[in-house]
Amino acid sequence: MPPVCNGLCIEQSLVIFQHSLNRQEKTMLIEDEDPSDENDELRIRNDEVDRVSTVYGCATMWHETETEMRQVLRSILKLDVDHATRMNNKKVNELRYRLEGHIFFDDAWEDVVEDGVEKRQPNEYFHMFFDLLNEMTGEKLNEEGKMETRILVNTPYGGRLVVKLPSGTLLFVHLKDKKMIRHKKRWSQVMYMYYLLGHRIMDCPLSIEDRQQMADNTFILAIDGDSKFEPDALLRLLHLMNAKSDIGCACGRIHPIGNGIMVWYQKFEYAIAHWFQKAAEHVFGCVLCAPGCFSLFRASALMDDNIMHKYTKTATEPRHYVQYDQGEDRWLSTLLLKQGYRIEYAAASDAETYAPEGFEEFFNQRRRWTPSSIANTVDLLMDYKRASANNDAISYAYIAYQFLVIFFSMLGPAIIFTMLVFAQVAAFGLNSSDVMWYNAIPIGLFILLCFTTESNIQLIYAKYMSIAYAFVMLAVLVATSSQIVLETVFAPTSMFIVTMVGIFFFAACLHPKEFTNIIHGIVFFLMIPSTYVFLTLYSLINLNVITWGTREAVAKATGQKAKATPMQQAIDMVVGVVKRGFRLISCRENRENEEKRRRMEKKVEKMEFALRNIENGVDVKKILDEDDEKREQKTEETQTTTETETSEVPDEKAQKTLQKANRYVWMSSHNLKNCERGKLKGAERQFWQELIDAYLTPIKTTPAEMKEVADGLASLRNQIAFTILLVNSLLAMAIILIQKHKDILSIKYSPFDGFKHTKMNETTGQYEETDEPLKIDPLGMGIVVFLLVILFVQTLGMLLHRLNTMIGAFQEVKNLQEYGVTIETNTKADDERIMTNARLMINSTVAFEGHAADGYTRHRADEADTGNVLYKLQKARLAKRMQRSALSNNN
Repeated sequence: MPPVCNGLCIEQSLVIFQHSLNRQEKTMLIEDEDPSDENDELRIRNDEVDRVSTVYGCATMWHETETEMRQVLRSILKLDVDHATRMNNKKVNELRYRLEGHIFFDDAWEDVVEDGVEKRQPNEYFHMFFDLLNEMTGEKLNEEGKMETRILVNTPYGGRLVVKLPSGTLLFVHLKDKKMIRHKKRWSQVMYMYYLLGHRIMDCPLSIEDRQQMADNTFILAIDGDSKFEPDALLRLLHLMNAKSDIGCACGRIHPIGNGIMVWYQKFEYAIAHWFQKAAEHVFGCVLCAPGCFSLFRASALMDDNIMHKYTKTATEPRHYVQYDQGEDRWLSTLLLKQGYRIEYAAASDAETYAPEGFEEFFNQRRRWTPSSIANTVDLLMDYKRASANNDAISYAYIAYQFLVIFFSMLGPAIIFTMLVFAQVAAFGLNSSDVMWYNAIPIGLFILLCFTTESNIQLIYAKYMSIAYAFVMLAVLVATSSQIVLETVFAPTSMFIVTMVGIFFFAACLHPKEFTNIIHGIVFFLMIPSTYVFLTLYSLINLNVITWGTREAVAKATGQKAKATPMQQAIDMVVGVVKRGFRLISCRENRENEEKRRRMEKKVEKMEFALRNIENGVDVKKILDEDDEKREQKTEETQTTTETETSEVPDEKAQKTLQKANRYVWMSSHNLKNCERGKLKGAERQFWQELIDAYLTPIKTTPAEMKEVADGLASLRNQIAFTILLVNSLLAMAIILIQKHKDILSIKYSPFDGFKHTKMNETTGQYEETDEPLKIDPLGMGIVVFLLVILFVQTLGMLLHRLNTMIGAFQEVKNLQEYGVTIETNTKADDERIMTNARLMINSTVAFEGHAADGYTRHRADEADTGNVLYKLQKARLAKRMQRSALSNNN
């Protein structure tokens, strides 16, 4: 029987564990060991390369703050150290992985006007990122005043910064120009899928079998620009992916961080979503959504044509805009599930991400997530036959469970509305009809605002109503407590509430590290009307709004001007007319046009001269900044024959010339001028050009097309919103009417013989004990039963998932072997030192040759070279041992 460690007996467990290690050491090779022993650490294996996984860490950034950038960079630097340690420490059966980092910077360029000419330069967010990266890596200038580990490259999609991190990992920072390639997160994901999986794997000169094996052992770690995680979190996901080949993706436990009441609400919301919903999905079927802030994807799964190619599909129908672009992570997960790949949840793999701290930001985030989540779930349910046939983990029972979940989530507003009404009736002793109108009027007004006004007005109203209903929830708490006291816990409603609270507390006890999240349940309770009524209505009625935030933020992100108010438009028009009148009177306009033309001609001359000197290594920025006198002197010496032609350059040609020169000017900005400069290989440049032409060309729409899309989205919104509003209104009205006629339409219920409860005597107005059966609303009872069924199923899933997590934790005890103490002498010390030095030299050569300015390094070729060197070292070692053995026999 193998030894088992017990956390309650730490000292005894350590003694037993060390004893078992010593027994294992006695079976290992000694001085005259058999060189064919497969446990020999230095034995060369043919499958050594195949057991080393490749991980591409891919982060998507936009306009993150310095704190968020620092957080994700710190996580990448920790991975860099862990990766280097594991690759250089060649231990038997130790998980090793190659690492390469990629950051896709959306909207990283801006127009800068100098001398009347627009230039494209990296924006302030990239400069902040670059300075922060230098600070965290401690990079310094060499003797020539350059940073050798920083390389700038021009690319067909904008630009690229290549960085060699302190421990050798290469970090690619892709600067996307929205004028050259599509922006937003989904298209960044398409970029790294086709580049890392299509170009790196499919275009490499290997056999189909080798490429398939490489794809199976290649993984993409998808993270956001503010994700925070430890290397152990990635290792747990890698262990899970290596253990089960049918897993297409594995995701971890996401912890929201930040400050404020909205973050407290999300802490509890994320906790119960992971404890119950994600755990149940993992156990009984598949996780429906792999979050983009921390998920590990298998390359071979993403490379499936029905996944990667479909993910590039441009929205053509109104529902596509909701399903594809509002929740790209959820849509990618749906494609994986329908194609037959599992998505699993590893609770021990923790990651943190910043959550919305403001009320408006939170509502706008959920305005995107809610319709997309519903659309993808409905898409999976509608195509359940295909999903069930392709995916063994998706059964008809799991489909039925998801149908119940989505169905009752759509009925949330009506259920919460009736709860508020009857709670206020019980707490304040008011007439139910009056209370119904008191609550229906503010909610109805909010629905009207959602259909007729801008989002900022809707959010202001929702914020104040959320505060007001937080006080109403105190009345709900009082009414619920009094109902439990009067009707005892055996009443169906009381039983449901007590059971739910008990299960939540039990779940918190099963997650001791997250137990404090139960405290935030108070905020969650107070915000139930806000999130289950106002947020649901806001998300559904604004379904036709496909922006990522406020209209002002989106306008800034897309380079467009935010729409001004009518008053502002009128003021701007009057000011413009006055200015133009003054210009015409003073003839200033003609003089300004003539001056602009002369400046343009001079700028064209400078740009043409600069372009002719780029190949000679002359600093373009220095040339462009020369004064007019020196520039004219050089122009006369080098371009005497083209002076007349230059002054007559058409505007279109001048713009193209300036644009071409500006492609190099950005490398000479104040904090990038010390970087080295590189150039893409022809094959990679061609790949990017073909990819952009095929899938990533910026979308240009005419006003007529935009109006057609807007009309289609509005029609879709009207159909869905009116349907859900009608169903919820009917349900709320039915529950209220049944309650008004409770004496006739109710079901009499006695939990057991002799059951007694307290009831108010309508004649005396006093509470008296009675043995009358409880009168139960049949419709409300049905809703409570279904909710209890869903809760019990999720609780069972949580228990099974916690058991699975505990088993996985026990298996990690094997990793303690590297900390064990042995009394045996290590006779391989000299050989290990030689082997380690050889690997370090080869790794250094690979990192030097693989700087991304010239493309990338093929890992298979590197491992083949490594194998040859290590084979020679091992052969020399065996020859030495054979010679030593022969001498000992002669003696």
